[in-house]
Amino acid sequence: MKKTLLIIFLSFIYGQGFDLSGRIISKSTLNPIQDVNIFIQDSELGSASNKEGLFKFTDLESDDYILIVSAIGYKDKYIAINLDRNFLNFSIELEDESVLAKALNVVGRFPSKHVPYMTKNISNQDITDNDYQTMSELFRNVGGVDVQMEHNNGRNANFSIRGSSDYKPGGYNNRVLVLLDGFQISMPYSGSIDWNGMPLDFLDRVEVVKGPVSSLYGQNSMGGIINLVTKNHSEEFVTSKVTLGSFNKKDINVGMNNIYNNVSYTTLLQYKKGDGHRFNAQYEQNNIYVKMDNKEKEFSISLMANRSLNGQPGFSVEDRPSLISYRLSDRDSVYLQLFKKQILSNNSNLVYSASINHFYTHYQDRNDTPEGEYQDDTFYNDTSLNIRAEYQKLFNDKFYLIVGSDLIAEQSDISIYKDVYSNPMQFTAGVFAQNRIVLSEKLLLGVGLRIDYRSIERGEIYSNKTFSNVSPKVNLSYKQDIYSTWNFALSKGFRSPSLSEMFLQYATDYGLYTQGNPDLVPEQLYGLDIGYDLANLSDLSFSVSTFYYVYEDMIDFVYGLPVVARNRSDISSCGLETNIKYKLNDNFSINAGYTYLRVNDLNDIDPILYRPKHKLVSSIKHTKGKVSNIISMRYQSEQDYQDFLSDDREYEGSEIRFPIKKLGALMLFNYIGSYQLLDSKISFKVSNILDVDYQLIQDYPMPGRVISLGYEKSF
Repeated sequence: MKKTLLIIFLSFIYGQGFDLSGRIISKSTLNPIQDVNIFIQDSELGSASNKEGLFKFTDLESDDYILIVSAIGYKDKYIAINLDRNFLNFSIELEDESVLAKALNVVGRFPSKHVPYMTKNISNQDITDNDYQTMSELFRNVGGVDVQMEHNNGRNANFSIRGSSDYKPGGYNNRVLVLLDGFQISMPYSGSIDWNGMPLDFLDRVEVVKGPVSSLYGQNSMGGIINLVTKNHSEEFVTSKVTLGSFNKKDINVGMNNIYNNVSYTTLLQYKKGDGHRFNAQYEQNNIYVKMDNKEKEFSISLMANRSLNGQPGFSVEDRPSLISYRLSDRDSVYLQLFKKQILSNNSNLVYSASINHFYTHYQDRNDTPEGEYQDDTFYNDTSLNIRAEYQKLFNDKFYLIVGSDLIAEQSDISIYKDVYSNPMQFTAGVFAQNRIVLSEKLLLGVGLRIDYRSIERGEIYSNKTFSNVSPKVNLSYKQDIYSTWNFALSKGFRSPSLSEMFLQYATDYGLYTQGNPDLVPEQLYGLDIGYDLANLSDLSFSVSTFYYVYEDMIDFVYGLPVVARNRSDISSCGLETNIKYKLNDNFSINAGYTYLRVNDLNDIDPILYRPKHKLVSSIKHTKGKVSNIISMRYQSEQDYQDFLSDDREYEGSEIRFPIKKLGALMLFNYIGSYQLLDSKISFKVSNILDVDYQLIQDYPMPGRVISLGYEKSF
């Protein structure tokens, strides 16, 4: 009744709309099909059929629409509709699919056991509308995700989901697994990501799974997953894009796609250069991305190569100029990925994948480094091989199973280890099983389990390090009605210590000596997630979720003589995330999201750093004809940090207690406007409109007002 009154109320305010309803049936049996996904193309509207096969959209504007109808075991169907009247009792017949085409939700290449409603999708349209130009900029505007960084194009960036990670001298706590089309792309030595090489302009979407997902992906995914999904093209084209901006910024992108014998060949070339917003923050990047796949998506081969040069700006302290850094880093990154799906029967597949990643990073001094500031050159040479196999079986419309295994072999040749260790080798093997069971028309149960084994070899004179872990997960989805869904998940995550945390030996520029700890044990996380989604109600969608996590043996670098990595006391985190999207009319839409996060040391021993409690992101979009305008706002509350540059310090045995200080709260406003000219587009962007001074890391000032102008053309 309340839902009906709301629809009537909205119709009364914004004018009479049209209804679209119908019934989905099987073409072969004429029986109704339940849980069919029905989406309106190029919109956020969607619905699902009930047990009678019925679906409904209400209060739609008079316009031309394309319905996308999709269900497991049936061929996708695209239907064009001119809605100039109520379109009721529309019958749609679906043809049987001869192969198991997909799971209910797909994360990259591999059908996932995550509940679809618990995966946040950032579409290519969102990326384009907001003109996101770096990964750091994109994720700073995602609820529940925090980013600490030197600058937008900097080498060092730490991505944290729901407070899972923070920034500390000695390394980053990388508890978020990043995938490219489902393939792991982290660097073996530290687990960090070369964000400079990611093809932001060629992404179809970004999928963010929040919370522990070690039951499918193993270690490094205890905080969540970020999956970068590249575009698949069915048409030939050539596109070019040029962006000029503040600090001598120059971005050039050229993309093309050719089709020959049902095989698509896609290429992206990218060049980026800028002076940066402060001394030694310059960058230069050269990227190439090549992808080949067939029309049926049964195989693909992709190659991505990146060469980048970055300044390492150091700390900005007025009365301590010696903290300015003259170091440069250049890096070569190469990713080769292969994917193959073998059809075994109408309802089963075998999926194979393999990838090779290689990273070479060289740190050196600038040519203008003052005498007395010179440092030795260092290098990090990392290579990893990833192999994965999955068996996918759809037993009936109520039971779907995945079993599989993967193997990762990694080698690190690191100059600062040369006098201590030979080239460390890491081997990781995992086996997993995931399934979904439809308990009733309203209940969907997901169960997952993974067993991992990890071995680290340091050379002939040192003993091997081994770790093992079992990671279960159970999730339950309750469909209250065709508009709303409740989700519950219990899960466990884990992360093995990285090479940097176990074996790092490094003297910092600011007077601290960092020492790894080979006696570290893996971290464990136990999590409870509850979420609610309300969608497909006219032009309104709303979601809210809450969580409670407990970390055991969390690994952290503790300040002392030396700074040493250790398993710290147990940590808890809890929070609330909510998001609302509302389309007022054809011209105006509003998007707002709020995140609350609280992280505590359960034994009240160590400070919790770099975790802001409150985050708010919002935007208002106005479109009229060929012109689009977006004003966005981001608020982040203050956060604690330990001032390790301070001379005001206390000693407790071998530990150093630095004063706890706060980075101030920040509120930033941005504007992006665009004008569409046939096959061309002009965009104008102003970031940090009010020219606010702020920091995301201690004594790392962020840029003030930044302006850019872009031009894009398709051929």
